[in-house]
Amino acid sequence: MKNSHRYTLIAAGVVAALPPGALAHNGPHTMTTDARLSYSESYTRRVKGGQEVGSEFLQLEGHFRFNQDMGLSDMSPDTPYDIMIQGKPLAAGKLGDAIQKKFKAKSGVAVINTGGHGRLKFTWSRQGIRFTLTWRGEPALAAGFKDHSGRIDIPKAPIDIMIGKLHGYFDVPTAGLAKTNQKSGATFGKVVLKGRAKSAGLNTVDRDADTYTADVDCNDFDVRVHPGAQEATLDGVDSNCDGRDSGVAQVVETFKIRGSSYSSPVVNFRNASQPGPGTPQYGPLRDFTGYNKSFEAPVGKTSFYDPTTGIKWNDDTIVPASDGQDIWRGWTHTGKWSFLNGAAGDRFTLSVQRAASEANLKGAHPGFILFWRPEGAPLFWAGTQDLAAGQTTLPADSDIVVGHVLVQRADYTLQGLPKKADHRAPVGVDTALYPMKDDSYTLYYVDSGYDADLYDPAKQLIMHPTALKALALTDGVAGSLSKTITLPKTGYYLLYTGNVLEVADWGIGTDGKLTTRGETWDLPAKGVGLSITLSKP
Repeated sequence: MKNSHRYTLIAAGVVAALPPGALAHNGPHTMTTDARLSYSESYTRRVKGGQEVGSEFLQLEGHFRFNQDMGLSDMSPDTPYDIMIQGKPLAAGKLGDAIQKKFKAKSGVAVINTGGHGRLKFTWSRQGIRFTLTWRGEPALAAGFKDHSGRIDIPKAPIDIMIGKLHGYFDVPTAGLAKTNQKSGATFGKVVLKGRAKSAGLNTVDRDADTYTADVDCNDFDVRVHPGAQEATLDGVDSNCDGRDSGVAQVVETFKIRGSSYSSPVVNFRNASQPGPGTPQYGPLRDFTGYNKSFEAPVGKTSFYDPTTGIKWNDDTIVPASDGQDIWRGWTHTGKWSFLNGAAGDRFTLSVQRAASEANLKGAHPGFILFWRPEGAPLFWAGTQDLAAGQTTLPADSDIVVGHVLVQRADYTLQGLPKKADHRAPVGVDTALYPMKDDSYTLYYVDSGYDADLYDPAKQLIMHPTALKALALTDGVAGSLSKTITLPKTGYYLLYTGNVLEVADWGIGTDGKLTTRGETWDLPAKGVGLSITLSKP
């Protein structure tokens, strides 16, 4: 075998030394049937003293015809490609990554080195796209037959290729031969495989047998992933194929400026105000990173709706559709914000306790919400944030937090902001699951809760009844709560603390605004003491 790549095989499997690739499929796809592929693979190995030295040569050759979803004019340096065998990434990137490239109006070529293991060549014209991949890395299909001897027949070897909007799903009938023999204390083996196929229609392929075909299944190699699957929040997997990594709804708000005041929920952390009931408590910034810290936070009331704006603030929409009763849009102006940097798996313990002199105050129940934000640090967004009196610019380390209609059990996205060119994701953040657009940002819901020890059972909390589910924390002591949360992601977390109020009755007036009766709560002057503990698992 000429110029074959030689290496020491440390661990079996295709993934170990392969370049990172996208998920098998990212949402519903176009059905591409006019595509052809031929496959050949040869792998030889020598094993002695527990060490395996192998030589691999794999070649894929194929052709795609353009269709109504993608034509010759769509070929550009930004055109992505992705090649996968048995659901494992072999090569992925963009045509612009090529070491040799020509992009002309009627034709083009891109020659790409695939991570030192192979060479990929695309050529295109009006007739379509031709490609050839030669791979000299670790064994692909041959990996499963290294210890076999005799004839090999694979009815359907899954090889998937994506070029722009063209997707070829090839179930390749593959035949070959494996030989193994012993000599001088060493094991020698060789596997040779070949096959060819036309692309199958995506609506006919169900490789993981989960009853969802590849046109709707965003990972057809994982039975746990399909539309309608249970979603685990922030685990890095879009389990239900809705394009998000979240088990809660998403509320989307559009930024607008009304008159001289901002209508967006964007507030300066540094815009501090004096402690006291009914006054904003945004700042100063509280940092819990890396330490066991505590402080007293004078927080005022948090109602179900912002009493100044009513049921809606601007044009918020909820996906999936909901009446909002299990989301609880809260009024945040008198809450307290803080932040921390943590690692995935860290144990975050929050304890809230009133000062002893205020332990028996009536009518206000401490609560919290914890969000993760993928930016990894405080976020400054020029042209949106409120300024303190006499302030003309914001400190560089100011952050932005929600000022109206904070959602309790949902992700919150604010869109339509002034474009921010440097809004970029830190290394390691998957921007497909956690978009970093230049005109929007998102707070991702992690957990929440409130003290459910009622001071007066005859009263009502200013929350929808369905919002109580999974949020109530009861320890038999009014005015205190404690909860331990395992952080799902490494990065930056925002913590909101406020008070849920009890009243004789409440409702929504004809103008859509909150109305209450029997407001008899005693707001704490000293606030509540917050104690945060971060510990390793």
